[in-house]
Amino acid sequence: MKIETYAHPILSCKDAKQLEKRLLADEAGEWAVMKRAGDAIARGLAADYTELRPFPERLRVLALVGKGHNGGDALLACGKLLAEYPRAQVDLILASASEALKPLTARALEGLEGRVRQHLFLSGSVEEATLLLKTIAAGQSFHICIDGLLGMDFQAPLRSPISSLIEAVNQFKKIDLRASVDLPTGLGDDPSELKFQADFSYATGIVKRPLFEGIADGGRVRYLDLGFFKVDSVDTFETPEFVLREAVLQPLNRLRPALSDKRQFGHLFVIGGSAYMPGALLMAVKAAVRSGVGLITAFVPESVAASLAAQVPEAMWIPWPETTNGTLSPRALPLLMDRIGRASAVLVGPGMGNDRNTELLAQEIVAKADCPVIADADALRSRVIEVGAKRKSGFGEFVITPHMGEFMRVAKIPEPDSSSETLLGFSSVYKVITVLKGSNTRICDGESILFNTTGGPVLSRGGSGDLLAGLIGGMVAQNNENVLLAVARGCMLHGLAAQYLARAKGQVVVRTTQLLDYLPEVLRSLGGDADR
Repeated sequence: MKIETYAHPILSCKDAKQLEKRLLADEAGEWAVMKRAGDAIARGLAADYTELRPFPERLRVLALVGKGHNGGDALLACGKLLAEYPRAQVDLILASASEALKPLTARALEGLEGRVRQHLFLSGSVEEATLLLKTIAAGQSFHICIDGLLGMDFQAPLRSPISSLIEAVNQFKKIDLRASVDLPTGLGDDPSELKFQADFSYATGIVKRPLFEGIADGGRVRYLDLGFFKVDSVDTFETPEFVLREAVLQPLNRLRPALSDKRQFGHLFVIGGSAYMPGALLMAVKAAVRSGVGLITAFVPESVAASLAAQVPEAMWIPWPETTNGTLSPRALPLLMDRIGRASAVLVGPGMGNDRNTELLAQEIVAKADCPVIADADALRSRVIEVGAKRKSGFGEFVITPHMGEFMRVAKIPEPDSSSETLLGFSSVYKVITVLKGSNTRICDGESILFNTTGGPVLSRGGSGDLLAGLIGGMVAQNNENVLLAVARGCMLHGLAAQYLARAKGQVVVRTTQLLDYLPEVLRSLGGDADR
């Protein structure tokens, strides 16, 4: 399965403009795409707002509108929201006179005549912009603010009146959710420059590289696929960076064959846990059980094996002799190696503890297990990675799942580094598939990087990485011929389930393991071949 079937390229603004010019040859085509963008932005806003609270019927929207097509997309999104929520109120702040608007943006504005309130801000200070916001708000809050001022043609720095308006909006507290069309106004090469402080950026049609240049400088990225990419057009641009699409999960929601056996769906071995930290291993196993894998065998400290087995009877539990520290003893490695021929993938590390014994054990497993190996948490040590780089040529892929702190340690870099060059170089040198967890998790095999933009702050809690490791392990066990694809599926399933959890329960007062309850909903919401 080629990357292009489940991921689309991330392009520079220059390449994005070239592609749009080639695909949108006339005004009718541009207008059709703008309408699709407006509808998609409105749907995204309605879904993402529910991470705060139920979507309000008496919706209050503030839209900042520039003269270009970003402004037109914002206007069309407002029109869609008004159609769906007739009791909504929309206020527009126009940063250009109507005669200066591009034709399609003017057309979008005409479609809203009589349904919105319009306010001009053609010049003025930050204080004047703040006064305008207070006057429009009239003591109330805006549920949503849409930034449609400037697009990918922006050249730094921001100038007045837009700079004054952006600064005033950034300081205005009575806004629940701030969203940008395509790119936040002011987003550029310098992270210290003034820009719209977006909670979400809705990348319309093409994901532009500036969204990933900093750490969440554009808020959370939502890719709105408008049909620009087909297999025969993707190869036009040379880029190692791609954004994952939900299509990566499509095969998982098909009916399984009538003649099925559990062994067809893989056998995952999980090695980890310690007497004092069994919870991480337990969460990884629980997630693996929900991944669809056929069989799971967990190797755990003998002092906790019985209690863990009682909690997840679907897995097979092998008690492992312990060290005096309550960690897995390297001397018991034959327990694993005598059975290794049954495994289609191995996950090692969750809750294993950080001492010399577990480091030696992880090294031995990585060196000797011939199936794909996923190293997580306490197995992420420099020497383990070095051993992984020397795995025999006939062995399965080696996968690691670090967050940035762990990546700094194993990559031996002195400070956080989110550059694609560093990640590509590391993964290539150490012959490893790296799942670098973060606000946008990146999956790298040394040749390409897949950005997974799903998930969100609801995952910023202990245990979310253990659930991800279990899902990745289960996916790799089911498809150990295409490990990169299997890893991508695990990441996407994890991220989408987190979004469903946040939309149902909010981001704050939830438990990490509640994410597992939303895995079925993710797959059942995808639709089948007939819907595509």
